Amino acid sequence: MVKYSIVIPTLNERENILLLIGRIEQCGLENYEIIVADENSPDGTAQAVNDYAAAGHPHVRAILNDGVPGLSPSIVKGFKAAKGEFLCCMDGDLQHDVGDLPGLLSELEECDFVIGSRYAAGGGFRERWNPFRVLVSRTAALMARIMLGIKVKDPMSGFFALRRQAFERVEPRLSPKGFKIMLELLYLLTHSPKPCHVVEHGITFGLREHGESKLSAKVMLDYLRMLRALRRSKQA
Repeated sequence: MVKYSIVIPTLNERENILLLIGRIEQCGLENYEIIVADENSPDGTAQAVNDYAAAGHPHVRAILNDGVPGLSPSIVKGFKAAKGEFLCCMDGDLQHDVGDLPGLLSELEECDFVIGSRYAAGGGFRERWNPFRVLVSRTAALMARIMLGIKVKDPMSGFFALRRQAFERVEPRLSPKGFKIMLELLYLLTHSPKPCHVVEHGITFGLREHGESKLSAKVMLDYLRMLRALRRSKQA
């Protein structure tokens, strides 16, 4: 049985994805698979991954999110297709440092959910962010703590891992149009009748190497809508 399933959601990441896969292959993990959950990228991201897999990398595969569009539905589809005991999600734009991956996954031996945290001990930023990005990140985290009672330092990093059993326990309750899947999973698991042991593992966050950032006014509005929907579900 595969131990680790690393799911990478993508949208137009052809310039980055093979670099990322190569770095994962060199980071020292054993008994793992890499699933690229692609949102039908017009730049050919999925085809590049499948060509790479066919060239002698059977532990790599691409799947297409041909259902509800969006980041979270792509990740959920990847997790459901995964074979591993432990499920991990990381971005496809090279902002998450692969060097943090083995340590983050090792935490799952003792807990249920691991958050890759920029603000935990050992975490930080490879390059200095501009003030606007820092403000957006800090404000989003503060709003999650106030509105949802999420008591972690960095609920927005997007780099996380959890046990398959934990995911399957709450998967039927996930929004089909979810936005920040890590925050939604964290919220559902921490408000579950069965206690969930969550830890934060320090990670180093970098800047995008190729392509354009997907942060936009629509993204921020979607985040606010998600917070409101989750808060309403808590009060229901």
